[in-house]
Amino acid sequence: DSITEDLDGLLVALPSSMPQEEMNNVQDYIEAGNPALLLIDPLPIIDIGLSPSEESGANINPFMRNRGPQPKPKGGINTFLSTLGIQWNKAQIVWDGYNPHPALASLPPEVVFIGRSNQNPASFNDALAASADLQEMVMLFPGTVNKAPSSLVSFDPLLKTSAVSGALNYNQLVQRSFFGVGLVQQNLPHYATASDYTIAAHIRENPGGEGEDAGGINVIVIADLDFISDQFFEIRKRGIENLNFDNITFFLNCMDVLVGDESFISLRKRRVKHRTLETVEARTRAYAQQRAQDERAADAEAQAALMQAQQRLNEKVAEVQQRADLDAQTKQIMSRNLQEVENRRFDAVKASIEAERNAKIQSSKETMESQVRAIQSNIKTLAGLLPPIPVFAMGIMIFLRRRKREKEGAAAARRLRS
Repeated sequence: DSITEDLDGLLVALPSSMPQEEMNNVQDYIEAGNPALLLIDPLPIIDIGLSPSEESGANINPFMRNRGPQPKPKGGINTFLSTLGIQWNKAQIVWDGYNPHPALASLPPEVVFIGRSNQNPASFNDALAASADLQEMVMLFPGTVNKAPSSLVSFDPLLKTSAVSGALNYNQLVQRSFFGVGLVQQNLPHYATASDYTIAAHIRENPGGEGEDAGGINVIVIADLDFISDQFFEIRKRGIENLNFDNITFFLNCMDVLVGDESFISLRKRRVKHRTLETVEARTRAYAQQRAQDERAADAEAQAALMQAQQRLNEKVAEVQQRADLDAQTKQIMSRNLQEVENRRFDAVKASIEAERNAKIQSSKETMESQVRAIQSNIKTLAGLLPPIPVFAMGIMIFLRRRKREKEGAAAARRLRS
């Protein structure tokens, strides 16, 4: 489960699933100056039981848990990463509203697309060989990494989300039962934070050091494991649905950079440039931002209604409690009746607010989709009308030129006859 391999001195590991003893060995290996590629995933789709928020053995068949030796407890992943200069929230899952593929529009925003047209020039760090010249990647329920406070290591982001992104908590997306942990997809609100999130970074203690100054920490950390799952190798091999993600290229580039052999990186990244409909994507981003604002406003309105209902209840209960002509039991019964009445009133108000919110969101969605379809229709119309225009213009020019030459030839002939 730890997915630990040693490839010619390069360590590739999933440290969050390791017991403390193995984690200490990995830490000693890295601090000795050996390169390492660390995959830290808050929610591995390939096996949710590997999530760092779950206890060791959460992915074991419940009918087999009492058979054989019990798995060792997981080590302290946050302490381990902090010694490397990395800050990571193991329960934070990143989402992104950017999706350049209309055929994949039904995917949840936790499937994060990283592309050149997401309006964030820092999405790919072109100053570093591992991420330079990449075009598009996709991450599945990734996390985010940051530089630990007061750390002296060099922290260079490699991959970042767009500005229309945010984060959810692990417990909002999963459900635990006797049979294990399962993914739950509900209509969760997604509020963009107006900032991007770092998904991968290169951490070095002595970047560019030579001689005795060389060595130290040399780690690339990627906050996702699923980006190199089997389906991406299959997509790369077969070119399914004309998808051409750079997931495998990025993974191989990271290993080459860590071992110090970059001879294949420039060759590996040569491929047809991926272009997207930037105008349509801009309208789609505007719709996502407007929808988030509508949801936030509706939630604020519902919260205000809740506070008002609670205030009314407190005032009426206080009036009952202050009445001297009632005994304690009568006061309790009247307070409970008042609470039931206010709860029913609040439920009716809440249902009305939610219905109005859903109507606004649906109207906003239909309006934006109609505008996007109009843009697409205009693009298709222009694509059919514009290409023949240069041909027609050239034909007219040639026709006029020939007519001019014919007239000049006819005039010359008349002069000769005369």
